[in-house]
Amino acid sequence: MTVRELRAGDGEAVRRLWDDLGGWYRNTSPASDADVDRALGRILRQAAGARRPRRGTPAEAAWVALSGGSIVAWLYARAEAEQNYVVPLIAPEDPSGSLEELLGSARTWFLAQDARRFVMDVPEGRAELQTAAEESGRRLWHRQVLDRGVSEASPSPSGPSVIREFRRSDLAAAQSLFGARHPEKLPPPIPVAFLDLRSGWFREATTDVQRGIWVAAAKRELLGVAGSTHRPGAAIGFLGPWVLAEAATPAMAGALLSTLIAWLRSAGAHRIRTTSPVPLNSDARALLPLGFQPMAESDLYELKA
Repeated sequence: MTVRELRAGDGEAVRRLWDDLGGWYRNTSPASDADVDRALGRILRQAAGARRPRRGTPAEAAWVALSGGSIVAWLYARAEAEQNYVVPLIAPEDPSGSLEELLGSARTWFLAQDARRFVMDVPEGRAELQTAAEESGRRLWHRQVLDRGVSEASPSPSGPSVIREFRRSDLAAAQSLFGARHPEKLPPPIPVAFLDLRSGWFREATTDVQRGIWVAAAKRELLGVAGSTHRPGAAIGFLGPWVLAEAATPAMAGALLSTLIAWLRSAGAHRIRTTSPVPLNSDARALLPLGFQPMAESDLYELKA
């Protein structure tokens, strides 16, 4: 078994592995097939010397593991200011033992990027990934993915509506509400933004990401924030950030979520997903009466470079 950097000509083989092994990431994050194709294209052009990363953009790289001359696994790495992470596309029963070699290449690369740590999302049941993560890192938190169809009936708002679109002037109050309700900041799982209220989340939509944000506000008091992300053409939309004040009523939570679901439906999404620490916090528990069901679980590990 040998490990080397991604090269021109590897695209078809690694894309096929994404189709076979990328189900967890495809189902539980906004990483679509088109996103994978674009990332691979950028890395291949960079390797061929035809493209240099623009200043200020995240650095990314990929390595493949070969056995008998065939690519049997690969690993994607990304280094950016907010989070460094890897995505391993490795079969559960990997006969080549490629995981450690791939992680070793990633560690060397992260150090060259002046990154000392990175994270890896380990789906429940992937014992070999968990063992490798525990040997050189620590578990940050255990998360659960919640799922709901957007065509299912939504709660009907009752009483005067207090739901409106988010305004830039709401940012400070939203961050204060999040800090009060969730004082322990948890890193986002890969690559879903988990209840993330950094100001960068509220930037205008780019060409491939659409975001909608609403608030529940009674008079001058902010009682809730709900955000959603939907990539054009994708069947799945994502909920987050989602935070409620203690004074928010179940009816208010239902009205806020109903607005978000309606927006996702109009954008073409068929399902909506979100993620929460386990055990579920109060915000996540508020989703269960609204039709969300547990879908999958994973552990987020921080590894040393």
